[in-house]
Amino acid sequence: MHVMLDQDQWDVVDALSLGEVLADISEKAHARARLITSLTVDQRTITDRDLDSAFLGEPVARFAHLQAVSQTMDEVMRGAASTIQHYADLLHKEAQEITVQIRMGDERLTVLDAWLGKLADYLELVESKPATRHPDRAMTPWVQALLEARAQRDFIRMADLLEYELAPRLQP
Repeated sequence: MHVMLDQDQWDVVDALSLGEVLADISEKAHARARLITSLTVDQRTITDRDLDSAFLGEPVARFAHLQAVSQTMDEVMRGAASTIQHYADLLHKEAQEITVQIRMGDERLTVLDAWLGKLADYLELVESKPATRHPDRAMTPWVQALLEARAQRDFIRMADLLEYELAPRLQP
């Protein structure tokens, strides 16, 4: 099988499994601080859903070509910037809606809890990389304050934190 990772090319012995070759490619990309972002085996684009044990156990002798493309984390984040911002916009809109519900006396917290789960996913993405952090837009301390207010069932504080601290930090 002929293997290509970005500009590097080599041949692998037919005795290996596809999983072994992919592990080798992943290690080579990782050594260069890169992530595999695209994978093609014999003109077939491979997604994470294809990577099951049966497929990974296939002998490479069944295939002729494998091509992998990698990117740095910064390149991946730049490519995802508009999607990340769209998600932040959705979170901002939901925060505003939850604020209105709380201020109207709705004491059900299931909507807030679901929103906090989405916010956690967002924060894991944007606050995990030092290059993307903006100290004036840090949300983690405000999330902690919101969780404390939630534990105390302080609805006024929850609404204030959502409206004045968290929601504005979700805007560009």
